[in-house]
Amino acid sequence: MKDIIVIGGGHVGLFTAWKLAQAGLEVELFERKRTIGESIVCTGIIGGEAFRRFDLPEDTILGSIQKIRFHSPFGSTFDYDPERVLAWIVSRPRFNRHFADRARSQGVRITTGARIKSLQIKKEGVTVRAADDAGSETHHEAKVLVIATGVNYKLFERAGLQPPSSFLGGAQVQMSYTEDDHTHIYLGRDVAPGSFAWIVPVDQGVARVGLLAEKNPAQFMKKFLSQVRPGWRDDIPESAIDLRPIVQNPIEKSYADRVLVVGEAAGQIKTTTGGGIFYGMLGAELAVETLRNAFKKNKFTAAVLSPYDRRWKKAIGEELRMGFYFRKLFSKLTDEQTEELFDRMSQEALLTVAQREANFDWHKSIILSIFKIPLVRRVFQEPF
Repeated sequence: MKDIIVIGGGHVGLFTAWKLAQAGLEVELFERKRTIGESIVCTGIIGGEAFRRFDLPEDTILGSIQKIRFHSPFGSTFDYDPERVLAWIVSRPRFNRHFADRARSQGVRITTGARIKSLQIKKEGVTVRAADDAGSETHHEAKVLVIATGVNYKLFERAGLQPPSSFLGGAQVQMSYTEDDHTHIYLGRDVAPGSFAWIVPVDQGVARVGLLAEKNPAQFMKKFLSQVRPGWRDDIPESAIDLRPIVQNPIEKSYADRVLVVGEAAGQIKTTTGGGIFYGMLGAELAVETLRNAFKKNKFTAAVLSPYDRRWKKAIGEELRMGFYFRKLFSKLTDEQTEELFDRMSQEALLTVAQREANFDWHKSIILSIFKIPLVRRVFQEPF
């Protein structure tokens, strides 16, 4: 019997497995894709704090985000050009493979192309039945299960857990792009209802283009591409547009007897931008600490594992709630109200707030400061 089985070979699952093995635990990880880092739908933007805190691999960096141009629903623009880099853009396949290498170096056994057919959680341990592409099945036992499956919640019912209740739809495609080196953010109900669209130049004339929307992300993505790249179908097949749901709230309980949930599966994802790299790793770090304590006690009940849930929600819960509240309020603005903010808000006031409060990973402070600007407060108080 292994100490821990991790299901999910994304960056959070791999990071968790590596840290657990580093602590001297015997870990096995299962990933349903055949190759680590395959078909990842993510812009790959990571703030500097994450690089410093988690010793992230700098050789995965493709570019940076510094100059940002915001586009209003009716074509107004506003530029934000701070003196320092706000965040880094990484190659997600290389990023994930780096953590797979770290995990293997600590003795983690990684099995790819594995579909989990059944899960049993008993008093004496956890049993997982996995199948490969040929249909051959194997049984595996461990004392604890870590679920790191992203937005795949098939295992939740078997573990006695409830999935998140709120999602946005995400769409992204990679395309050739040589226009400029700004990151572009587009707002408007006809562009990305309930959220925003983006163009993020990466490197070598390539940009990642995508959006979040409350409904019909594929439809709005095609419309957005027609706006920013007329004739895009000549170069980009519709099948190249990646779609996925984006979690918008944490799960009610991220633990059960012999089970912890980490990363996007737990809702550890920024409710403002949909980014989950940093928050997922914060959650993984706390999960590892909780499991180390459980193994010292040799007890794996829900009561022993529950501090994990309290700790990560204390660390980022207010950020998630504030971001969700702000996005929901913003989604109710008409395009005319959004345009008014662009047209009449003092650029000096906004820049002062941004320069004082802007932090790529922590948004609560800047949201509160923005609400203190009189025009912003008045627009949000108008009837929707």
